[in-house]
Amino acid sequence: MRMLNLNDWLRLLRNPVVFLGLAVDLAPVFAVIFWGWRAAPLVILYWMENVVIGVMTPPRMIFVATAKAGLSGLLGGLFMSAFFVLHYGMFCFVHGVFLFSFLTYFNPQTTPPGDVPFDLGAMFAASSSVAPHLGLILGLIIAFQLFVFVYSFILRGEWKNSGLSEEMMAPYGRVVVLHIGIFAGAAGLVLLGDPMAGVLALILLRAVWGVHVNMKARKSVPDKLALAKAGAA
Repeated sequence: MRMLNLNDWLRLLRNPVVFLGLAVDLAPVFAVIFWGWRAAPLVILYWMENVVIGVMTPPRMIFVATAKAGLSGLLGGLFMSAFFVLHYGMFCFVHGVFLFSFLTYFNPQTTPPGDVPFDLGAMFAASSSVAPHLGLILGLIIAFQLFVFVYSFILRGEWKNSGLSEEMMAPYGRVVVLHIGIFAGAAGLVLLGDPMAGVLALILLRAVWGVHVNMKARKSVPDKLALAKAGAA
């Protein structure tokens, strides 16, 4: 896709996953303009999104393993899901502690209520109150992730081109590739006083990445089917 080509964008946005994903990713623009959000609540929201994606990963793992290997796949999916929950949960916990510590140091007003507990669930619950209507934007993210799971992964057969290990590793790659850049940018914004242009740029970065991810997933099934047909011919 050519990023500056209007026809490419119009064609791409006919895909409901890409369209809804872009709408959800741009929802924080409203929060920045009308609710006074700055960099701190934005990166907290993106950390919470990581947790949501982690919660959605075990169902994907179990579904694809069971669909491809039956009962043995189900047992393997359950075992690997338990390992994922423990490992990714600790990963998100450490990530969150680092984030909250950084934000507290530079801007105490962004700290979640009370001390950051040694409990990922409690951290997540406390984070929902750090900015006006953050829970509403988070609800849109959760609804979109459920839609992708049902519509793309199950109904449109994305699971056929995936596997247990691929689903387990996918959230880690997303965090490393995207959020290191976002948190680095947020650090600069906090030091500069959270200029609105910079905060909106962070949202745009996240939205472009979301389009890339959703487009890649959408193309995977047709592309692999075409390769299979070509090989058969």
